[in-house]
Amino acid sequence: MRNGSGASKHNELLQTIIDLARFRTTENNFPEFEKAVNYIEKFFEGENVFINKHYYNGVPALVMTVKDTKKPRILLQGHLDVVNGNDEQFIPKIAGDKLYGRGTVDMKGFIALAMHVLRDAARKDLDVGLMITFDEEVGSENGTRRLAEEEGYECEILFNGDGGYNYAVIYGEKGILKFDIKVEAEPGRHPYPWDGENAFDLFVEDYRRITKLFPESKFATDADNWHTTYSIYDIKVFNDEFYPPNKVTAKMNIYFADDITSSALCKKIKDAVRHVSIEKFTASERVFVNPNDFHIQRLRQIMTENFGREIILKTENGSSDARFYANKGIPIVIVKMVGEDHHGANEHILISQILPMYNSVKDFVYEFSNVRTGELKEKVN
Repeated sequence: MRNGSGASKHNELLQTIIDLARFRTTENNFPEFEKAVNYIEKFFEGENVFINKHYYNGVPALVMTVKDTKKPRILLQGHLDVVNGNDEQFIPKIAGDKLYGRGTVDMKGFIALAMHVLRDAARKDLDVGLMITFDEEVGSENGTRRLAEEEGYECEILFNGDGGYNYAVIYGEKGILKFDIKVEAEPGRHPYPWDGENAFDLFVEDYRRITKLFPESKFATDADNWHTTYSIYDIKVFNDEFYPPNKVTAKMNIYFADDITSSALCKKIKDAVRHVSIEKFTASERVFVNPNDFHIQRLRQIMTENFGREIILKTENGSSDARFYANKGIPIVIVKMVGEDHHGANEHILISQILPMYNSVKDFVYEFSNVRTGELKEKVN
């Protein structure tokens, strides 16, 4: 642990989190987006930081780097948009060791820390970057996807702060495939079923074909969640008074742990059904790094030292913008600010855990931006 960060740094970090939490950066709230962008620009005013601003359909996306590059050695990543909340949630409040406010956990707390780490790294001329977007909660189509796929921003190590478990290093996030199901038929009247087909029967047949593709779903628990699971919802059945169903529609989510792309999985499902049509409406790729990877293990060691407690390695059901770098063959590490109830009425972070997380991120960034991984392995071992 670096001892140079004490009460003064803690207060600076806390204030930055409070400042960010006051911005009502909900979906398409463009004026608030701009206020947040202006705040960030002012934060880095006079620093050796290149600020690249992009706008996609009016939504800002920022990439800040110490070097004039689209491929920093380490890229910190997160989002400033939040789900909606009541007015009081945008007035941060401190009660004991808890800072309450919308986005404190998801994920303005981490963004604040990352901003300070980047500014500190700039003063040491380290090869570090920070990507901040404003549309993660609504799919990332006007944020990280375009920065990665169209603008070509890359890195050698990705550090994402959008994890779902306290005191953990996340090495796997499930992919998510969401699709619409529809089947139509021409049924016979109730007494004459042989005169047609029942759309509901056809729907059930194919639903069973789909679920048979994922037999491990029944084994998933919070303690052992790395199994593909599924859920079905918004089921609608249509029929005339004297006829069985002529149309059934539904939505289905697959949370996949298997080593497969969302497109390949969608094709697998389409090949399995006989009656229904399958139309993908959104997808997120799986993120998976071998838990024995040096970066995962080193971050765990650093966090254990800074937090003074056991840090676990964990996989999770949730997704993050790290997915856009999942198939690039780079190490990805994911953490979460210590707190609870993200998206909920009592969203909060633990104030006492802010500095340990900051020191963990900073220590990791300083190590891996100063020394190549192979050299660092020899040094650590």
